Amino acid sequence: MDLPIASTRLALLTVTLALGCAVGDENSSFTGLTFGDASAEGGPGGTTQSDGTDGTNGTDADGTGTGSADGTSNGSADEQGCTPSEEICDGEDNDCDGEIDNGDPDAGAPCDTGLPGVCANGTTACEDGAVACIPNQGAVAETCNGLDDDCNGMIDDGNPEGGQACNTGMSGICADGITECMVGALGCLPTVMSSPEVCDNLDNDCDGTVDDGNPGGGGACATGMPGICSAGTNQCSGGVVSCQPNQMAAPAETCNNGLDDNCNGQVDEMCSTCSHDICLTGDPLIPGCEPCVTSVCGIDPFCCSVSWDAFCVDEVGSVCGIVC
Repeated sequence: MDLPIASTRLALLTVTLALGCAVGDENSSFTGLTFGDASAEGGPGGTTQSDGTDGTNGTDADGTGTGSADGTSNGSADEQGCTPSEEICDGEDNDCDGEIDNGDPDAGAPCDTGLPGVCANGTTACEDGAVACIPNQGAVAETCNGLDDDCNGMIDDGNPEGGQACNTGMSGICADGITECMVGALGCLPTVMSSPEVCDNLDNDCDGTVDDGNPGGGGACATGMPGICSAGTNQCSGGVVSCQPNQMAAPAETCNNGLDDNCNGQVDEMCSTCSHDICLTGDPLIPGCEPCVTSVCGIDPFCCSVSWDAFCVDEVGSVCGIVC
């Protein structure tokens, strides 16, 4: 049976009012009905619209929530099943403010990262729902400071900042050096260490004196020179060991001492005790005129044919058959 349009509208209004009163209270926010055009369902020229949970615009049980058109609740945290508590780092919204782990909970405490060197000390931080220990200082290139800067478990490894030429401040061969990282500080180590002194015109023992102590010298030697200059001693001079005479040549011969004082290879020359004259210029020389000498005699450079030519030292019975 077709009912008049007015009757239909009255019936719908009655039902709607009944539902609104059933779920609401004296504080109900029910706003009434709105009628639209004739194309809406429910009759020509009007529609029904509601604003509330399950088709009503009422309140929830504690009077704090407002319903939505699709029947879902948009009420308080309690309605959503969330009980506010202190936020902790667990990947949950503990304080029911819509944000997870906000405020970096459980962070800011000192901690040990478990890493070596400068990376060991850390501070807690909340990351991905878990408390992590973040290093206060990251690994950097190693420097000479007594620390493990690159966090590889070794202090000052690789001689950081070392390897440069430097002056040690020492003497001799120890002066030249190279920088070395030692106990957290740069030092200058000699490239050549001190050693016993040798005769090389260098300060080998780094005491500030070259070839001190006559290195390589001191032993007896023969100079190869005649007379008193023949006996010598090894001496370091100018970086070379050479045989130096124990006595230097005298400026003039000393007569009758049986020595070659002036180191010219002749003993007591020009000091003849025999009664012959010195050979004159042009007189022929007689080589080897001295072998007949039977005692300590020297070679007279003036051997000549006019007479025997040997001179005697001390008492000599005869020279070549001629009595002195």
